[in-house]
Amino acid sequence: MISHTMLEHIKTILDPAIRAILIAGVPLIMVYLLGRLLFPVSKVLRVVRFRGLPTSNAQAKPDKPTAKWARHLTLLSRSIKTGDESDEELLQQFIMTTIASFVVTYLVYGFWTGLFDRSNFHYTDLFDKWLIFISLMASSLPYCFLRMRLHRVRVKNSYDLVPAVNTLILKYSEYRGNLYYAVFETTKGLQGDILNALVELLPALQGTAKIEDAIELFIFRINTTWAIQLGILIHKSEEQGDNIEQGLRWLVTDMSEVAKITEEIKSENRETIQLAYLPAFLFPAVIYLNQFPSMGKSWHYYFQTTQGIRMVVFTLLFTLICALVAYIIQKPRNEV
Repeated sequence: MISHTMLEHIKTILDPAIRAILIAGVPLIMVYLLGRLLFPVSKVLRVVRFRGLPTSNAQAKPDKPTAKWARHLTLLSRSIKTGDESDEELLQQFIMTTIASFVVTYLVYGFWTGLFDRSNFHYTDLFDKWLIFISLMASSLPYCFLRMRLHRVRVKNSYDLVPAVNTLILKYSEYRGNLYYAVFETTKGLQGDILNALVELLPALQGTAKIEDAIELFIFRINTTWAIQLGILIHKSEEQGDNIEQGLRWLVTDMSEVAKITEEIKSENRETIQLAYLPAFLFPAVIYLNQFPSMGKSWHYYFQTTQGIRMVVFTLLFTLICALVAYIIQKPRNEV
């Protein structure tokens, strides 16, 4: 049974957060309206998906944004999503999520630590260094989560690329060097992220999209030497009309040999992975067990004092970093 004292502690902890979330509604609406103003949906560029053979009245599309940061975020978002959002829509979603993370954290931390209490509020509290620093850390989380998801996609694609290219060789030989039909038939037996990576090549192989952009996204989704080599082979086939069957066979041979080495690396990293996840279990256990010798005062220190809250926040960040490291090394990419 939960005691009355425990309920009071929970209420005290959640009350500032609930108030902050309610107050954050107006700023979030303003952020949304600002995002719509900066990135109007009416000016978006739709991505061409595979819809059969190109028609005679197919229209040429304008060039994509050339800013490096915008192109990077576009590739990052498109690598882990399968919708028909335009580049500007993807950028708009990312910027709004980042700003929302900053605003919500700013308000929650401000009310949680008492900086925004009416009794002792001063305008300089709005620029408290810890408040700004923690809010900036929180605003970086959307990008970090995208990178984590991209890492998972890349790892899985690096392994799935081997059987996909094996199938591609057979289809390429069957269709006598017609790369479009070879890729199209290969996608019928695939699923998951590698399917999305190859399907994105089809519009370019049809001639309804730029082959350079399609290959760039394909390489970004896998980010291995083998993906680069495959991209070069595809580019040679499309631009120069070269037969790439022998190149595909050499590529499969190299990837199969590397897979054996990768399995050995996975076994060596197993103990490191277990240690990296350990803080995620120790941290909540320490907080819970400390309440008994301290007669319940540890809850007050960790969740109602500025020093305790800072310690909790930084410990959570450290735990998140450890979990991120474990997530990255637990299954290395199929590459040396």
